[in-house]
Amino acid sequence: RPLLAVTLCGFVVLAQTRPVEHGRIEDLDGIRIVRVWGDAAERGRAHGAMLGGEIAGLIRAEYEHMFGTDGRLLDVGRASLDRLIDYPADVRAELGALFEGIRASGADLRLELGDRSIDLQDLLFVNAFDVFATLGCSGFTLWGEQVEGGGVLTTRNFDWPVSGRHIVDSTIVLVRHFEDGRAVATVGWPGYLGCVTGVNSDGAAAFLHVGSGEHGPPEPGSVPTATAASEVLRTATIDDLPAVAKRWIDETSPPSSYISRFVAPRLPIGRATPVAVFEAETRRAALRDRERPCVVTNDFFGDRPEDCSRYRTIVAEVGTCLTSGDTKLSVTEAWAALRAVDRSSAGFATLHSLVFRADPWVFELRVGTVDARGNVLSAVRANRRFALSREQLFHDPRK
Repeated sequence: RPLLAVTLCGFVVLAQTRPVEHGRIEDLDGIRIVRVWGDAAERGRAHGAMLGGEIAGLIRAEYEHMFGTDGRLLDVGRASLDRLIDYPADVRAELGALFEGIRASGADLRLELGDRSIDLQDLLFVNAFDVFATLGCSGFTLWGEQVEGGGVLTTRNFDWPVSGRHIVDSTIVLVRHFEDGRAVATVGWPGYLGCVTGVNSDGAAAFLHVGSGEHGPPEPGSVPTATAASEVLRTATIDDLPAVAKRWIDETSPPSSYISRFVAPRLPIGRATPVAVFEAETRRAALRDRERPCVVTNDFFGDRPEDCSRYRTIVAEVGTCLTSGDTKLSVTEAWAALRAVDRSSAGFATLHSLVFRADPWVFELRVGTVDARGNVLSAVRANRRFALSREQLFHDPRK
């Protein structure tokens, strides 16, 4: 369908000739902001209607990468989904409506694998991908007098196996505006509601890291960790962020273990740190507090994080900034520390990176690029760089 373009808040707003109610796609120099609002059904239908064809293509591409031409393992995963995964009711409703929107968009739903059509079960399956795959990642958080300009400065590299250029080229920022006035922005892909990297309109942030804990089958009826992280950003206040995060992480059962990092924009009442870091395995979860700087890679803190080279590198990079010059870490220096531990290859790379601070506001996102040979240039080094203002990220489309 032909597209029309208008300007709003510094964005190019991409609008179909037949606009979608409760949703629109905005473009800022090459990064798409997919904005949806309303109740779960309204948000989901808008999301699917705007991006149905791309979502179907992403499902096909990921299945081809994961399963090749043998769909038996996929059949096992789909069959076990209802027993293993329990989406929160609002998320389940949004995913159901999202699939309705995909069908209404007229997208080609043919799937050669299994000689069938893509269905709702496929959408539920890919939204639980953190149960069936693992995330890399490094990041750190500093606050107060250690940060140039003050505030809570937090970062992350999202390292992930490269399943094809689609996993890089289709990166979006999904902003979901809820009826209570809160908005949650997550860096991900069309059709995906989980949070691997995200912030909310109150200034809180959430990041996932694969852990080094015990592996095992997930407990039946568990919540995907990325879904739990998104729900924390949707429901928690700044002061109850650690407690709400603990309740949601307790509902997860990651078979490969995860470290979930939640960052408040200030010190929550009664806590000496704005960061709550949880280690979760299939049958247990624990809160682990860290001193400044809070550095998280992929090792459970109870193991030996100092043995992780990326951990040591970040500590050294940040430590140099805190013991020389103005003894503070700047945004530029934060990017230098992320660059020191990034990944670039055809098979595994840093797909996106973020430096974030709520007050004074900083939202700097970088996304990787793919060359003609299929090699990914790390997001930290790539030229896809986006600095979004608070208004650009969270302006309310209903006003």
